[in-house]
Amino acid sequence: MSLREHVWTEMASEEVMALLAYMFAVSLSGVTGKDNDCRTTIACGISSSEPLTNLTFCSKPEDEMEKLSHRSSSSLGVARSDSMASVYSGAGEGRYGTVPIRGEVEFGLQYNYKAAQFEINIKHCRDLAAADPKRNRSDPYVKVYLLPDKSKAGKRKTRVKKHTMNPIFDEVLKYSLPLEELNSRTLWLSVWHSDMFGRNNFLGEVQLPLENMIFDDPSPKLYPLQERTEPLDDIMCVSNKGEIIVGLKCVPPDPNSKKRTKGTFLLLVKDAKNLQAIKSNGSSDPFCKSYLLPDKGRSSKQKTNVARKTCNPNWNQTLTYRDVSPDELAERSLELTVWDHDRLGSNEFLGGVRLSLGSGMCDGKPVDWMDSNEKEIALWQRMLDRPNFWVEGCLTLRPSLELASKN
Repeated sequence: MSLREHVWTEMASEEVMALLAYMFAVSLSGVTGKDNDCRTTIACGISSSEPLTNLTFCSKPEDEMEKLSHRSSSSLGVARSDSMASVYSGAGEGRYGTVPIRGEVEFGLQYNYKAAQFEINIKHCRDLAAADPKRNRSDPYVKVYLLPDKSKAGKRKTRVKKHTMNPIFDEVLKYSLPLEELNSRTLWLSVWHSDMFGRNNFLGEVQLPLENMIFDDPSPKLYPLQERTEPLDDIMCVSNKGEIIVGLKCVPPDPNSKKRTKGTFLLLVKDAKNLQAIKSNGSSDPFCKSYLLPDKGRSSKQKTNVARKTCNPNWNQTLTYRDVSPDELAERSLELTVWDHDRLGSNEFLGGVRLSLGSGMCDGKPVDWMDSNEKEIALWQRMLDRPNFWVEGCLTLRPSLELASKN
């Protein structure tokens, strides 16, 4: 018997599926980066570079399998707190309506004043629906957001419990944020079946407004799982991204100067307030990047320094764009984006603004980046109306800019 035949004969069908999932996850991790959830396998002591003929398989108890999955996920760039859920398990990317909703989830809430953390103690679920009706089982896990924040940074998840409709989790999911901020949040807890090769299946949810809630009783309570509610309005589904304070100055060319120049545009990036906390310690490492659109080349890209461990950075840096006239500025758009700096991976977008006259046109052609809102237009117009004078404004950061440059 050949080695390939021996392997497939000795392995149970679930082991084969786990191996395929591992290979699929490795390929995805190389393409999509650290933010994706990856699968693990029960193949022992292997790496993605080993050929199939060199693999050896072993049978391990449940607790050892869990440890192995943690080691594998860490090697693929996935944080230990992440579950082994599908790469499709982002907010709103699972499948709804494919499984009937039933059962209950038990969890407790408390605020840890010493650590300044909100803690959700996920105990267990019972009588969940079977996502796999033929085998009468599911692979459930719990996912949590504090609405209106539905960003990746705001997502918390338990581990997946295999082949059960009565999973016991006993996990504590934590958020570092001030107690008073919970008044504006809604706990959105949802239960999902983890699909190894496709989109995860929705098993039910609980939405619990936290306004005026007193966290004096941490004991777990049972909550019935509900059908999916209607999606919230986009404005309500995004977190408050904070504000940025900037100064603008348009300097026309000096008629007495011997140097030929169109003029100079000065941007003072002063500070930002109430930025989203990305790091686990409840802070961010923000910096601001600017482009003078439509130019997105290196000559147009400028950045501030990184402010460490703060959600209220004070940059006070002046960025200079030379050889640009006031007339040209009327046809251009200043794109400012704020990012959290990540030393090991991709920087995370925190918000942005675009300052222009908001005409939607450039050189007589429609463009997407001349899309400034009322406050952004007003500040840009004030600058054009007052050459050689600084104008200052506080602007609300948008939660997304479709054409925002990636880091």
